[in-house]
Amino acid sequence: MKIKSVIISTLLLLTVSLNGQKNDELLKQAQDCANKSDYPCAIKATQKLIKKETDKHKIAIYYSNLGTFQRRIGKREDAIKSYDQAIKADPTLIMAFTNRATLNAQMGNREAAFADYESALRLDSLDATALINRASLYDKMGEYDKSANDLAKLIAADPKNFKARSNLALTKSHKGNLEEVLNDLSQLIIEYPTEAILHNNKADVLMKLNRLDEALQEANMAIFLDEKYVTGQVTKGEILMKLGKIEEAKAQLDLAVKLGFPQAEADKILSSK
Repeated sequence: MKIKSVIISTLLLLTVSLNGQKNDELLKQAQDCANKSDYPCAIKATQKLIKKETDKHKIAIYYSNLGTFQRRIGKREDAIKSYDQAIKADPTLIMAFTNRATLNAQMGNREAAFADYESALRLDSLDATALINRASLYDKMGEYDKSANDLAKLIAADPKNFKARSNLALTKSHKGNLEEVLNDLSQLIIEYPTEAILHNNKADVLMKLNRLDEALQEANMAIFLDEKYVTGQVTKGEILMKLGKIEEAKAQLDLAVKLGFPQAEADKILSSK
């Protein structure tokens, strides 16, 4: 089991001013479908919206949204193509670079991922998504100092960024300082009690310390705060497996899969006991 740091994928919907009632209706339809996790519906509405739009910046945003909907139903190659189109339409759209980078990292294309993070950071050297996600990739590669440097840079510019602070706390776990990590996360939860990611990360640490009942409480809190939080669903499934509650774990991981977690990864967790 690996402690999960914050990974950010960006979706932008109703922040764009639209001209035309039909476009407005399509955008609302896409958002409503996405809110219900009906991503095929969201994809269809967004594709129609792209065909009607003439503004390149808006087209780029819609293509980026399209890619995010596609990746949530496992259509990774289609998602990459959509992010490509977003960048082609507007090479200054940072979220298209960071979304493509994150997906490339998930697909094992680390060189492409780092290239996209570099492109995003050339546009904005303190972009939070790029720094947090690149730090997470460094962490997975075992380059803990580089990971910590990215997070420290962001925290210096934005001391209240709890996501960066949480991830930086987790880097201490690589040195075996789990109690210190637990204290750091507990302090962050006092400051930001309604952030699901913090409760999930605390559950992870408690699980590593084999304090499973406490871990389950934190995982339940993460899901209570955000029932669509995939990582929280997965963490709870892992805890239930360790508790020997196989059927409950399977049901929990089935929920995670419905929210976009890869079935192969769920199967790996279920076969781990």
